[in-house]
Amino acid sequence: MILKNISVLFFIILCSNVISAQKYLSKEMAEVSTQWNENKFTSTKTFAENIAEASEFTILTKILKEDPVSEEIKKNEMVTIFTVSDRAFSKMEKKQKDSLLGNKNLMNSMVKYLIVPGRIDKHGLKTEAKKHNGKFYLATLNGQKLGVIEKEDQLFLVDSEGRQAAIIDGDFYFKNGFFHIINNIILPETEE
Repeated sequence: MILKNISVLFFIILCSNVISAQKYLSKEMAEVSTQWNENKFTSTKTFAENIAEASEFTILTKILKEDPVSEEIKKNEMVTIFTVSDRAFSKMEKKQKDSLLGNKNLMNSMVKYLIVPGRIDKHGLKTEAKKHNGKFYLATLNGQKLGVIEKEDQLFLVDSEGRQAAIIDGDFYFKNGFFHIINNIILPETEE
């Protein structure tokens, strides 16, 4: 009987400690921030808020303000975004760049093509590439496949036309995922 009473008393003390400890848990999310050039990207901001503060992403910021894809990014629980800098757009011929930026449907499709459901860091991309002999495909928000290859320890995205974009930096957190910066424009297949 004494053993039973001691066991019950021990159980009650254990439960009360666990319950009282819960009040000390933080209700706030921890912030993860990363410095890139002169920009500070944080996990408490949306993707659009993070890149809006960076002078290297003025074109993409403008596209996201005019495009309903920003709402689609918010709707998904976790996404990985391959982010195109202004430098990548500047590599295009003016006529081609104007044609791309002037076509809202193509821009919407391009942005969705660079968004993948789930949060995937660079290590995860490299691991998957190694598993598949250096090349694998990701399903994108626009429904097409985006190729990922690894050559000499460098990750590249590849579109259906064979255009490549190197992932030049990455693992930047935002509110619902990761983003990586790419150095070139890659485009989804267009319907003829």
